[in-house]
Amino acid sequence: MTVPTPSQTDFDPDLHAYVDGRLSPDAAAEFDARLDGDPELRRLADAMIGDRDAIRSAADGLDTGPVNLRTAALERQLAQRLDRRRWQAAIAGPVSRQVAAGFVMFALGWGAHMALAPAGTVYPSYVAEGLGAHTVFAGDTVHPVEFTPETTVAALDWMSEKLKHKIDSPALDALGLQLVGTRLSGTREGPLAQFIYEDRSGNRLSLVVMPHPEGAPEAGLRVARQDSNSVGYWSDAALDFAVIADTSDLQIETVAAEVTRNVALSR
Repeated sequence: MTVPTPSQTDFDPDLHAYVDGRLSPDAAAEFDARLDGDPELRRLADAMIGDRDAIRSAADGLDTGPVNLRTAALERQLAQRLDRRRWQAAIAGPVSRQVAAGFVMFALGWGAHMALAPAGTVYPSYVAEGLGAHTVFAGDTVHPVEFTPETTVAALDWMSEKLKHKIDSPALDALGLQLVGTRLSGTREGPLAQFIYEDRSGNRLSLVVMPHPEGAPEAGLRVARQDSNSVGYWSDAALDFAVIADTSDLQIETVAAEVTRNVALSR
């Protein structure tokens, strides 16, 4: 059986266009032929189509309620489906886990301004985006980052231009955290910078940074749990921040304080 690589699944634009029904009839027929020759990819496409139909069905069934209630109810149904997919992914292996992670990233970022976590915690959307980025990239041992520590320094000007705010790579060496590298991702709300760190035991932590919406109030540090991860998030007048790792709330608070100190020193 052919085992699809990440480029065949998470990052395959034809697969996502096929699932969304955006391929032309000829292109769809060609992709169907490709699926016929790859049973595993066919299974993944069918699973994604099932998720799509479930989301559409849930949305159609909620058309009569107030908008905020429709959104919350749909997000609860999405959260339930994500819980089931996590268990399936844990059994199915690393490739399916990557596909499930991609679905987590989509579903958590679905709401325009808020996302309801499975445990019932309401997060700002940038935190949901950060959770998705951490899930997809932090544990990747092949290509977790675009820029290594050596190339991050040169890339920071480019990343700052994209975020429209000056950003630096916070030094967390004093906390026993070495920079693995960074990457810039696009979200529905704008660019997201993700810095990945690793401790001496190989455990990884993500710091994500996004532009703070103009006119939105600043927010002090809040710490919550999301599955096995502890999540700390806050914002200042220019940027939104989130720190995510499978660690204690105390360490998250310590890292957040060090990041805030670094940011203040760099301005």
